[in-house]
Amino acid sequence: MKKLISPVIGMLSLALCVKAHAHFPTLNCHVSNTDAKLISCTAGYSDASLAGEVILKVYSYDDALLREVKTASDGSVSFSKPNGEFYIVFDAGHESPAEFDYAELE
Repeated sequence: MKKLISPVIGMLSLALCVKAHAHFPTLNCHVSNTDAKLISCTAGYSDASLAGEVILKVYSYDDALLREVKTASDGSVSFSKPNGEFYIVFDAGHESPAEFDYAELE
């Protein structure tokens, strides 16, 4: 019986590990529908869950921090569009951060 328990525990451990998937941060942004000077973003994860209240950092192309904005509990935020070229970073603290470049704005 003792010899059977060890392989069973091993198989159960493997089965549980297979179900654990990494969820990568995502960041979607667009020009606000109500004001062309505002950008609206939603931070979330690849499993479609929302990030909640997190900090997004806005950088210039020379990597100067332009501002930090905090999202609402649903992961959304709107802020004034910076002058010049910029990109927005959502660093969830694990894996690779999500980035959104101003050139992708619609």
